[in-house]
Amino acid sequence: MATESLPPNSYGTVLVVGGCGFLGSRLVDQLLNFPSEDDDAPTANGHSNGNVLGHQKLLPESFPSLRSRYPATVDTSVHALDLQCTRNTFPNCTYHDADITSAESLLEVFKKVKPDVVINTASPSWEAAPALLNKVNIEGTKTLLEVAGGKHGDWGGKCKVFTHTSSASVVHDGESDLINADETYPYICPNPREYYSETKVHAEKLVLEANNKPEFGNLLTCAVRPAGIVGEGDLGGFSGGILKTASVAPSWQLHIQLGSNDNLFDNTYVHNVVYGLLCATQALLVTKQRQLDGKGPILDFEKVDGEAFNVTNNSPAYFWDSGRYLYSRYGRDIQLEKLWILPTGMAEFVGGAAEAFNWLTGRKGKLNRQTIKYACINRYYSCEKLRTRTGYKPIVPVDEGFARSVKWFKAHEAGEKKKKEAQ
Repeated sequence: MATESLPPNSYGTVLVVGGCGFLGSRLVDQLLNFPSEDDDAPTANGHSNGNVLGHQKLLPESFPSLRSRYPATVDTSVHALDLQCTRNTFPNCTYHDADITSAESLLEVFKKVKPDVVINTASPSWEAAPALLNKVNIEGTKTLLEVAGGKHGDWGGKCKVFTHTSSASVVHDGESDLINADETYPYICPNPREYYSETKVHAEKLVLEANNKPEFGNLLTCAVRPAGIVGEGDLGGFSGGILKTASVAPSWQLHIQLGSNDNLFDNTYVHNVVYGLLCATQALLVTKQRQLDGKGPILDFEKVDGEAFNVTNNSPAYFWDSGRYLYSRYGRDIQLEKLWILPTGMAEFVGGAAEAFNWLTGRKGKLNRQTIKYACINRYYSCEKLRTRTGYKPIVPVDEGFARSVKWFKAHEAGEKKKKEAQ
């Protein structure tokens, strides 16, 4: 598949925060021009067998390479920070163990790295305990901003730009339809259904309010809001959850549909999310250089600093069609004529009953009124603002993103099976 060649970009010295997580490790991979696609790339344990991040080489013959489609990175030094850098590591990236809630811990890293660019991808799972979500998403973001901006002392450099990974869920109440929602939608805070989303609101506000402020060293900031992330490495998101079900569920369960399947839902391929982060970062760097050169400010409709942006694949799909596509790619036989379709009202009753059962038995089940709601509502976003202001466009289509998710998941599954057999 031929694609137009995109010009390379340089970013100076980049610090990827949360660089060993799902999204952060893919950001490191892309900044390093996809060592994941090298036959001799070492694994996290140092062995060379075409196996990166502890998983299979990411270039199946049926897919065009990622390296050939995304812009190359040049003249860039890549560093990653995480609480423990023991997984998802790449050659040519320098790793640093640090706690983003500790200014002292961060200062030590900043003194060594002296980053021009900080890209924050750190976040616990949306299912994490409220105390952890608050500590990492709010307090961690605040401390990271303050250290980058010099509020905790001189670390020997001056950070130019700070790109923050937020979430499209900051404008969703967990219940209402969102149809092509854009960045003018108001924050939902407090959020009655998801504390994760509420902490993302607070973190995003901190980042945007710090933009170009003298007390933060005139650091330029922006926030990028992914609308669902799927792809290689996804274990807890949409594709990961669906594929876990596909791996263990009986056939009858895979033939249940909740609602009428007329609701559109956004999923975004992970390297398109990374590309959105990098497009925003590059635009911030251009603005910063204009500022350093003493040029006038850019026009409002071009502005990136102090702004939030949705990033999507720009191709929402019907919720259950996406799920059944993943089931089928995994190898499960789905026969549409055998579907059991529960009307939305009945589905919500089932969700409430499941919640009550979980409460009575003390178990933590996945089925509840909230998961039922997500399976039945429209939830998709506009990424026009990111496109017009930064040049972003989704490069890998969502069906290929799903197929890559399946390829990775099955290899991961086989690897875990081998580990258990060896033990």
